[in-house]
Amino acid sequence: MNLQVEFNKLVDQRNWWRPGSKVVVAVSTGVDSMTLLHLINHLNQNRPTIIVAYVDHELRAASQTETAFIKQFCQSHHLRLVTTSWPKSEHPTNGIEAAARAFRYAFFKQVLEENEASILLTAHHGDDLAETVLMKLARGGQLTSLIGISEQRQFGTAQVIRPLLQFSKDQIRAFADTNHLRWFEDETNDSLAIERNRIRHKVVPLLKRENSQFLRHVFDYSRQIETATASLNELIAAEAERLVKGDPKQLVVDLHALNQHSIEVKLSILKYLMFSRLKITDISLHQIDQVLQLIDNVDKPQAVIELANDWRVIKSYQQLIITKKSLNPLTNNKNDHRFMVVLDRWYSVDRNYQFGVFSTRPRRSLVKITELDLLAADLPLIARPPKPGDRLVLKGGGSQKVSRILINAKVPNRIRKQTLVLETAQQQLLAVLGVKRVSITGSATDTKKLYLAEYSQINLPKGKGI
Repeated sequence: MNLQVEFNKLVDQRNWWRPGSKVVVAVSTGVDSMTLLHLINHLNQNRPTIIVAYVDHELRAASQTETAFIKQFCQSHHLRLVTTSWPKSEHPTNGIEAAARAFRYAFFKQVLEENEASILLTAHHGDDLAETVLMKLARGGQLTSLIGISEQRQFGTAQVIRPLLQFSKDQIRAFADTNHLRWFEDETNDSLAIERNRIRHKVVPLLKRENSQFLRHVFDYSRQIETATASLNELIAAEAERLVKGDPKQLVVDLHALNQHSIEVKLSILKYLMFSRLKITDISLHQIDQVLQLIDNVDKPQAVIELANDWRVIKSYQQLIITKKSLNPLTNNKNDHRFMVVLDRWYSVDRNYQFGVFSTRPRRSLVKITELDLLAADLPLIARPPKPGDRLVLKGGGSQKVSRILINAKVPNRIRKQTLVLETAQQQLLAVLGVKRVSITGSATDTKKLYLAEYSQINLPKGKGI
C-alpha cells in the first residue's frame, strides 16, 4: 500500500478543506505527526496553506533538541511555524498528562484564532483509536465513550480533523522508513506503568493476531456508534425540548407527556436533559435509573432525589423539576422570588406569617382554612411575588386586581413588598396570601380536595386581611 496515494484519495473524498485554505498541523516531532506533515506537504491539487504548531513541554531532556529540529525542518521546507513552551514551574505534581493536553489545546486554539484558520489536524491513527476504545470499555461509562476518537469534531469555532485515523501505526512507520523521514521517539511510550502503554504493547498486538482486520473493525464500530448516536440525539433533543420549559439552572418536565413514551425513550430524554441541556457531568447511570423509577412510581406523587454538585430532582404530581439546590423550591429563602409549594408542610414568609397547602385539614389553632378542589393539572402550586396586572377571580363573579386588593385591605407598604400570591400550574390565582383567597369547590370526580392554611400575626386594620 502506498500511504501517500491512499491519503490523497481520502482527502479528495472527505473534502475537508479547499486548496489553499489555512490548516494548523499539530506536530510533536514523533513519527506520526512528522508523517502527517509530510503527507500534507506532498498533496497534489488539495494542498492547503500549512501552519505548524509545536509545543515544547519541557518534560524530557531531548525537548531542546527536538525544538531545534522542528525549527530547522520548517525553515528548510518553507513552512510557517508557531511554537510555545510549557515552563516546568507550571507543571502540576499530579495529573501532568491531562494538564499538558489542556495547555497544548489552548495553544492550538490560540494559533487557529491568530491565523484565522478553521482546521486543526492531529496525527491520531487507528492504533490510537483501538487503545482508546479498549480503555473506555475497561473503565465503563456511556455508550458514546466507545466512539473513542472522532475523525472530525467541533473545536470552538474550528474543526479538529484526524486524517490518519483509518491507517495503522505499522503503515505510518513503514512509510516513514521508506521515505527516510526523521523523527524522535518518546521513551515514556514504552513504560508499562502507563495504562495506555500496557494496552498498546500487550492487548492490541494480541487482537491483531486474532484478526488482521481488527483496527478496521474498531474504526467501523466507532463510526457506527457515532452516526447512530448523532441521529438519536437529534430526535431525542427535539422531543425533549417539546416536553420542558425552563432555563440553564432549572427545567420543568411535563410527566404526562413524558410517560407517553417507552422506558427506553424516557431514559434517553433524561440523559439528554441532564448531560446536554443542563451540563450535569457527574451523575451516574444508577442515579438516572433512580429518577426513572421515581417517575414510574404511582405511589409517590411527590418525592426528591439529591444529586451531586448542587443539583436535585423533584417529582410533584405531573411535573418533574430538575433544579439547582440554590434555587430549591422546597426551601423558603427570603431571597427566592418564586418557589414550588410542596403539600403538607408549612412555609414561613417572615416571622409574622406562615402558610401551607395540606392534603388533610390541619388541626392547628388560630389558622384560617380555605378549601381548594383542584385538578391534577393544577399542581404543583406556585408561590410568587405579584406581577403587574395580576387579578384574583372573586367568588361572586368578576375579578379584582391584586394591587387594588392590597390597597383596600390597607396593607402597609413594608408588608406589601413581602406579599406573595398563590397560583396553580395553569397560572390561575388562588390567593393573595395573608390578605384574600378564593374557596374553590367542585363536584368533578377527578378533583382533589386540598386545604390552604394560613397563620398570621400581622397587625392589619380590624376586619382586613387574615
